[in-house]
Amino acid sequence: MTPPGGTQSKREQAVDLTEATHRQYLDHLVDVYVSWREACGEVSETYANWQYAGRQEQQLAFGKYIAALNCEEEAATLYQHAMERLAAAHRITDDPGEGRDGRP
Repeated sequence: MTPPGGTQSKREQAVDLTEATHRQYLDHLVDVYVSWREACGEVSETYANWQYAGRQEQQLAFGKYIAALNCEEEAATLYQHAMERLAAAHRITDDPGEGRDGRP
C-alpha cells in the first residue's frame, strides 16, 4: 500500500504485482473451469441425444457426441494447465523457509 503522499518501496511494488498476478491466474482458472464444466454438460446432453436417437439420426448424433468429447478433452487440458500455472506461481512466491501458517 502506498503511504499518503509517498511512493511504494520496491518490495511493496513486487507484492502488489504478485497479488495482481495471482488474481489474474485465479480469474483465468475460474474461466477455464466454467468452460470445462459447460463442456461436460454438452457431453452429457449429446450422449443422451445419441442414446435416444432414431435409426436415421444415430450417425449424426454419434458424431456430435464425439465432437463434444473432443471439446471436453480440450477444455480439461486447458483447466489442467491453468492449475499447473497457479501451482507453479505459488511455489515461486512462497517462502520455502515458512509453513503455510507463516511459522518456520
